[in-house]
Amino acid sequence: MTDTRTTEAANATESKEPKAPPTVAEDMDARRIFPNFAEAQAYMAACSERFADLKAGEIPVAAPGVSEDGEPNPEVYTDSMDVMVSVLRKQGKGVKAIVFAPVPKVSVLLDSDAGKAYVEKILHKELNHVAVRHLRDAEDPLSFVDQMPTTVDGYITSERGTGGIMETFDVLYKGIDSALSGKFPNWSKRRFIKSELKKALESKGYALEFYPDIEDYKGQSLFEAALALGTNAAKRKGLDPTIFERWASTRNSKTFTPDEQDEDEELNLDALTDALLDEGKTEEAAAPAATDVQPEASEPAGQDSEPAEATA
Repeated sequence: MTDTRTTEAANATESKEPKAPPTVAEDMDARRIFPNFAEAQAYMAACSERFADLKAGEIPVAAPGVSEDGEPNPEVYTDSMDVMVSVLRKQGKGVKAIVFAPVPKVSVLLDSDAGKAYVEKILHKELNHVAVRHLRDAEDPLSFVDQMPTTVDGYITSERGTGGIMETFDVLYKGIDSALSGKFPNWSKRRFIKSELKKALESKGYALEFYPDIEDYKGQSLFEAALALGTNAAKRKGLDPTIFERWASTRNSKTFTPDEQDEDEELNLDALTDALLDEGKTEEAAAPAATDVQPEASEPAGQDSEPAEATA
């Protein structure tokens, strides 16, 4: 007699999709700093074995001061330099290159006045970023003043642990949107992106201006329902529900004033047509004539080169 449990377990195992192999884009650390060339080279060798796309030569390695044989130039990789290995990503998706490069040791920079000035310039820029992090995307920045660091320890620990009260929203917003989309067609049709959902949750005035059918859905606000859902989900998952509770208590007082854009101006099709045709004439005047375009010269065979790779 066949063991039912054994059969079910076997079927479950067979039905599982094979785990995707690790890749540079998804699994390699964004940046690592090493005190010398040898340690950085050993890390690259380990990555070449772990990540199939790197091993296959699909990812170029930009490595100044490294020969084709993987040997460092001693005038470049000196005792004054650390070695950085970082992933340079494309603007869209994917990896443009891995950067294997010397970078000055902080202790060396601090040994000179010019180095100290450079460190202060970079540090002040980062401190500004940390100070305004929670205000940057807020519709009402004053609502997040209490999240700004005000002590030395506050700045030092700002990169550790949680990302503040907004982290809970970052974690849960997709689930909230999915749950309400499955229940309410009006919500589903909106296809909320993260920034728009945040604005509507934060301000009733904004919601009424752009999403009145959702702010007033059969006598109730679906945005308020979303805040209640977020609060419950956060508590069950052990996350900080403060952001949802704060928006729920303050959103009714948040008014919205549209930008002055001559909204009452009548639609004048003739004027719009003239503007369209004028723009077309400008583009035609700026474009070179077809007979002036010369074919690009093809590069000689074998001239394409890739950055030298640092290999173990």
